[in-house]
Amino acid sequence: MQKKKVLIFHPYLAPYRIDLYNSLSRIFDINVLLTGGDKELATLGYDLQTVNQQAKFSYRYYSKGLIVGRHLISSIYYKVIKNFKPDIVLAHELGINTLVAIFLKSAYRYRLFVTIDDSPNMATSYQWLRKLLRTFVISRANGLIVVNPQVKDYLAQEYTKYHCQYHYLPIIQDEEVLREKLRDALPLSIRMNEQYLFRGKKLILFIGRLIKAKAPDLLLEVFARLHNQHTDLHLVFIGDGALKKDLKEYSVSCNLTDVVHFVGQLNSRELFAWYNIGQILALPSRHEPFGAVVNEALVAGCEVIASDSVGSSCLIDKTNGAIFKTNDAHSLEKALLQTLEKIKPLDDIDIKNSKMKASFSVNINELKDFINS
Repeated sequence: MQKKKVLIFHPYLAPYRIDLYNSLSRIFDINVLLTGGDKELATLGYDLQTVNQQAKFSYRYYSKGLIVGRHLISSIYYKVIKNFKPDIVLAHELGINTLVAIFLKSAYRYRLFVTIDDSPNMATSYQWLRKLLRTFVISRANGLIVVNPQVKDYLAQEYTKYHCQYHYLPIIQDEEVLREKLRDALPLSIRMNEQYLFRGKKLILFIGRLIKAKAPDLLLEVFARLHNQHTDLHLVFIGDGALKKDLKEYSVSCNLTDVVHFVGQLNSRELFAWYNIGQILALPSRHEPFGAVVNEALVAGCEVIASDSVGSSCLIDKTNGAIFKTNDAHSLEKALLQTLEKIKPLDDIDIKNSKMKASFSVNINELKDFINS
């Protein structure tokens, strides 16, 4: 039986979406058009070429035309639709790609689904113009695919007069692929554990850009207070950004240079080596549409502490972490203390049991049923 044709519009391939697209390519005939501009691609924080090499589907990067913000204005959308003749289009967010797909929908007779990566805080705080645009898209799309169940419920209640359907699909990766990366990085993890003298310590990870929106300053402030009573604590910042200098200076002023480590931006193997060692991932973001590192950390067996602004907080419950109030130092401190009581000091390093509840294969099958329905 001939596979249905699925055309996907997205800015770029990402480590946290490659498993999704590869899995869909086994079910459908996939064609992916990637329209991120050079400036956007330069700020991704990972090796894009390595991710591209993992693709098992047809894709094309295209950025000729007028780029306004993150949006490419070009005739390429029309040309790809005309030539590929898709049965289904997966557009992304409320940009030009989605609007063109709406205008061509009746002429080319495909079903249109739109992926929206909003956290609950983002979904409920649209300004009037963006809300008007969302209403326009919902009134004409067959379905919206969202990354948080609260967003799904909110949209279903807010837009009852339209036929658009809503589907929850968290941004998660294939756990078997992630576990293999953890196993591959284990020898490096063992060496790092000895190098940093982590035996008998408890380790908190921060993974992301060192910028205000990610709140590494809040985490360091709380860590400084906790360390006065919990001298076995270490904190590792993985990533770079504008706040790095200030964070280092603050750690020096608090006499924390021996227990706060800035290791910079890392490649995949080094990152997964830290996941093997880390016991808690802290994601204290003031603004975070989803936060793919939560899925990676949970599969690696880490407890995860996240602010209630983080979209992927939907993956966290009392059995695998804690959620705290955004930008609230006291709430973050309480969440860290509760979680620290659950973990033992580091000893020998081995692969930890996964704390991830959602199954990648189940989510793929549910998505297949949704866009086929």
